[in-house]
Amino acid sequence: MHCSELLVGVRERTPMETLLYYVTSGNDVQVLGSLCMLATLLQTKELDESMLDALGILPQRKQHKKLLLEALVGEGPDEEQLFSLESNSTRDGVGSELNGYLKKLQDKYGVESSCQDVGASPRVHKFQVLDALVSLFGRSNISAETLWKGGWLLRQLLPYSGAEFNSDHLKLLNDSYRNSASGLLEEVRGIWPDLLITVICDEWKKCKRAIEASSPWKDLESILLSSQMPSAEGESSFTAGERMCELVKVFVLLHQLQTFSLGRALADQPPLNPLALASENVRATTAGIDASGPKLGNELRLVDAVPCRIAFERGKERHFCFLPISLGTSGWVVLAEELPLKQHYGVVRVAAPLAGSNPQIDTRHPRWLHLRIRPSTLPFVDPGKSGVYGKAKTKALVDGRWTLAFRDEESCKYALSMIIEEINLQGNEVERRIKPLLDIGSTLHTLNPSSHHPDSLSSYSTPSNSL
Repeated sequence: MHCSELLVGVRERTPMETLLYYVTSGNDVQVLGSLCMLATLLQTKELDESMLDALGILPQRKQHKKLLLEALVGEGPDEEQLFSLESNSTRDGVGSELNGYLKKLQDKYGVESSCQDVGASPRVHKFQVLDALVSLFGRSNISAETLWKGGWLLRQLLPYSGAEFNSDHLKLLNDSYRNSASGLLEEVRGIWPDLLITVICDEWKKCKRAIEASSPWKDLESILLSSQMPSAEGESSFTAGERMCELVKVFVLLHQLQTFSLGRALADQPPLNPLALASENVRATTAGIDASGPKLGNELRLVDAVPCRIAFERGKERHFCFLPISLGTSGWVVLAEELPLKQHYGVVRVAAPLAGSNPQIDTRHPRWLHLRIRPSTLPFVDPGKSGVYGKAKTKALVDGRWTLAFRDEESCKYALSMIIEEINLQGNEVERRIKPLLDIGSTLHTLNPSSHHPDSLSSYSTPSNSL
């Protein structure tokens, strides 16, 4: 984004007000550009600490240094001494310095502006920046990448605790977190629950590294010109996967912001319940499926399997036994070929993801069961299998369709009930594992009971009617 775009309307606002206006009301590109400019101001060596303090973006570690210096020279809160940041001489110096930068912007871009409000209290400006950033995290039309940049800025201003948060800040952050947690819970019953925990763990590490970094970006221009992940038009499961990953990024950021705002260090791994014992799923155990899942050519027991017919090629109908299986957070729909010399056993010929299969009985042919078959993984979750960040093989990610024909309506209904049962078991296990992550209030209270405060962010409770 061009710098002049950021300064539109600056005649009516001070420069900082203009930047914060875009943070709270601009589109994604305007927000990202404003955050980049704030980060550049915060890190530039051309601005001294008094200037950063006047703008409200003096990093907390430097604020501590300033307070220590004030204590050493015996400066009190009501004193107007030489080193006071509230003194007229300092305000005049800061105003002159800022006017010099604005004059350069005016000469280069032809935009007139002033710093009429720069003499206001640095604490006022600090809260203006804080208000804008907290408001940003509640916006639903801003990309996760941009929100992460806002998270980095907030971390610089409040690296140890959120003592400067007021009750309104806490409420806004809590509301944003709860909305994000609700969206995450919906993904448990969505198309990609089998990859949800993998994405959470991956994004947790990335987000922690990003907001704790000493610098947000190495190449400012590449961030401003960056694009979103390529969308695969018409490929619904791929689009759903992109949305799921974006939602996880936002949720992880909000979780980590709440954690450090309450004075807690960020853990290296997200809080998750351990894996359940494989033996807990009766159907998987009976079939002889282990943690590696059904492998093509392997034998399995066909208890509960239902005979069916399917044509993968026109005019070439094949007979299989249909069996849906879930195991922990994974799940498959399996087509096995019955062994003629080994009763109740078959060989796995086809296996596809259980999640996202969206089973439906045909309204005109009640013996037919329609299934959607999505890809087994997403390119941006497993780049090694799909080219450079998924771009090379995006076109291959097309949802398949199966139509299984059963011998009678009852068999079709039984197959449908089995697949719904396994989908629910899979979702239940995913939800069980992420429960500590959703219950952030209880987790933090357990880690540090003394940190609980009436204004602290409340925990997210899993709805009682969830499956």
